Amino acid sequence: MTFDFRRPPMDILHMPAVHPGLSYVGDTPDWIIRPAKAAAVRLFAGSDDPALCARQHAMLVRQGRMMTQEVLEILSAPVVLENARFERGMVQLANRFWLNGASGSRVRTQFATANDERWRLERLNRAIRRTRAKGPARIGTHDAAEAAKLGVAIELKNGFNYYHFSTETLGSLAHFLNDGSTAPIRIHLPSGKVKSFIRRFVATIFPSLAERITFERAAGDYERVRSVYSHQHLLYAVRDPMIDTVLAGVDPRWPPVLRDPSRFKQAAKFTYDSSLRLLREAALAQLPRAGHSSTPRLIWMGRDEGQGARVRGIEGHEPLLEELTALGFEQVAFEHLSPLEQVAAMNGADIVIAPHGAGLANMIYARPGATVIEIGTRQTQLHRWGDFLKCAHVSRCNYDTVFADIEGVDADARVPAMSDGHRGIRVGRNATDRVIAIVGEVLGRAAAPLEAPQHRMTGTR
Repeated sequence: MTFDFRRPPMDILHMPAVHPGLSYVGDTPDWIIRPAKAAAVRLFAGSDDPALCARQHAMLVRQGRMMTQEVLEILSAPVVLENARFERGMVQLANRFWLNGASGSRVRTQFATANDERWRLERLNRAIRRTRAKGPARIGTHDAAEAAKLGVAIELKNGFNYYHFSTETLGSLAHFLNDGSTAPIRIHLPSGKVKSFIRRFVATIFPSLAERITFERAAGDYERVRSVYSHQHLLYAVRDPMIDTVLAGVDPRWPPVLRDPSRFKQAAKFTYDSSLRLLREAALAQLPRAGHSSTPRLIWMGRDEGQGARVRGIEGHEPLLEELTALGFEQVAFEHLSPLEQVAAMNGADIVIAPHGAGLANMIYARPGATVIEIGTRQTQLHRWGDFLKCAHVSRCNYDTVFADIEGVDADARVPAMSDGHRGIRVGRNATDRVIAIVGEVLGRAAAPLEAPQHRMTGTR
């Protein structure tokens, strides 16, 4: 796909308040966003270098100020698209890019990359504001019985990343569980192999749909096709009473965020799509009724980097593992488990501790009130913090992050950009003590109250 992202925004992006080609299946939905219960989120500085630890703490204080008192669930709904082209994990409607959830965010990132001058970026924000001034979106409806005769097309970023597959695509299938259709469901992704875990999760969580699903590496052109619409970007592009009524009754920090198109990434940290909730419900419904009596209650989420995973090491964690083992923790490599075993392990655990990585997407299936502890670095704090918040919020677990040191990088060195490669973790004494203190608090064995630095978002413990 070659596309000139320096063209005027209205020629590049599909705006529901202006452009046709998008219809709801059946009735118009009666909500677009709504307040939801949130995870309890805390952040801890854990570098062994005092100066870096202070910088970590200063940033987590700023991150904490961004946190609202509640999160918002954003509706994802079945729609009918016209003149649609699915290619490379993105979708065009009549040659304009559809701003749909995560794929829409990638479109906006590409636009920003191609238009790095401030005036060009502001041109996009002005265009979105102008469409907002036009009022509610002009999204019509399509007869449900007629829509059921149409095929389904869904975008997938790639065929190998568990995080993107779990948080962006898998839940979309839930919308077609009871559609009364036998029409094909095509999942479009860029060229490349589809990892076996993707097919296993689809067949396990949505067995009634498995025979309808194919993975398409070639671009797909459709005169008319069903898909799933996340209203994430619609919030900025329309003025709708269903949105304004909700914003009038929530944390006063929300309206400025959802009325400023440049803050869409911030909003994504404290929202989740309804597709993610439907995925959680569908997965838990597949678990045996007998429960999780055989699953560990205390888990260290290991990582087998010899099974095709990206090599992202961790060093200095042996003392931490020794202390955790003494407390009853078991090491579990989730990639060695079947899909249902992964869901059951996460849902049955009281505490899960994991280095930063895609496996933390399994928080989608955590039990409300369970504790998940992520060990990150200054690099993940700067460039990846917030990726897993939606997974925590949809499960309403307790989500703590301890920021340790970066493997092979001195404390006073420049923090590598993500384009330089995702670096490993060095777990020192400070990070070890932080993790053990959190565990002790949860198990009721803490010698003293957990000390700062920390920030707490919401929820009860």
